[in-house]
Amino acid sequence: MRTFLRSRAWPVAAGILTLIGLTACGTGTVGSSGGGTSAAPASGAARDALAAAYTGVTGAPPTEPVPVRSGVKAWVMSCGQELPTCSTSADAVREATGAIGWDTSICDGKLNPDGWSSCIRQGVAQHADVIFVIGQDCSSFEGPLREARDAHVTTIGVGANDCDAQGGEKLFSATTQRFDGMSNQQWWNKLGALQADYLIGRTNGSAKVLEVSFADSLWGRWIKEGLEARLATCQGCSVVQQLQLTNADVSSGALGQKFSSALVKATGVNAVSVPLDAWFPSGISQGIQSSGRTDQLTVVGAFGQQASLDLIRGGQGEDATVAFDQIWDGWSAVDTALRVLAGQQVRPAGIGLQAVDADRNLPAAGQPFGYVPAVDFRALYRKVWIRG
Repeated sequence: MRTFLRSRAWPVAAGILTLIGLTACGTGTVGSSGGGTSAAPASGAARDALAAAYTGVTGAPPTEPVPVRSGVKAWVMSCGQELPTCSTSADAVREATGAIGWDTSICDGKLNPDGWSSCIRQGVAQHADVIFVIGQDCSSFEGPLREARDAHVTTIGVGANDCDAQGGEKLFSATTQRFDGMSNQQWWNKLGALQADYLIGRTNGSAKVLEVSFADSLWGRWIKEGLEARLATCQGCSVVQQLQLTNADVSSGALGQKFSSALVKATGVNAVSVPLDAWFPSGISQGIQSSGRTDQLTVVGAFGQQASLDLIRGGQGEDATVAFDQIWDGWSAVDTALRVLAGQQVRPAGIGLQAVDADRNLPAAGQPFGYVPAVDFRALYRKVWIRG
């Protein structure tokens, strides 16, 4: 992959379109994006876009104290422990509940609706007081959530959306809120926009994108919308080809072949966007490396998982990721549960987003992603979790 030169941070452009930012893109040649070594973007607009991706948005946990209820039995429905996207947050919930003395079990939903439904029902049957639902929207298991509600079980959607997001009935007791001043939709839009900023910057405003999208959750659509809206502000950029993938493609082993076939057809692209870092070890990294086009493609993922940080470090089919701290995500779920149990308002977690590549924001080998500047979210949560 390419060697990136360092550039200083510039002020972040926030929003979609205000959240995305109104930075216009100049046209230019791919030039610096391919061929093994890249220079800094030539145009000011491209430099600003890249700086915005690196700077991202950062926050801090809530400061309002909340009492800790003792003797709570917690149950975690992981969307699928084989994917770090699911397992990292699930394991972090168990870590955080351990810090306050709760008894916690994890159930593997195995990346399918039957598994998710079964896990929720098992939690009810085990007389859990709180069920944490990792990474899947309410619409996939409305019946089990109603059963949990009828059994007076508190249910927390972690990185998930309630059914009222699509005009249905609200069924979760609460969902985590990631960032102050942004709805969950706007937060995912921002992730997609920062992916686009990175591609705009690294292609000097000439990104021709193979856009890979996730079909199984609303947030997959929201990433896609944020990326496309930001690319639309760049005169020299466009989505050339699209590929939609699902959890079933991962569990069946079909993901790698589907991606490789799409890349073969996408002869005019110089950039690839992927909404889940967990898909790179499932075949995308290999597909890019075996394509013979590694040095001609700028590839950006999302979530910032350890395996992808290693791929970025080693130049193995992924140039960058728009990262957030999924361990913090798990701790924020416990904070949300504590506030629901105490009758308090759910507080935004302050979980930010930053682009990471071999040049900027990459942690030391073997270390998980952390924000720049660093945030000790564990200490901040422990400070406001008041044990009797």
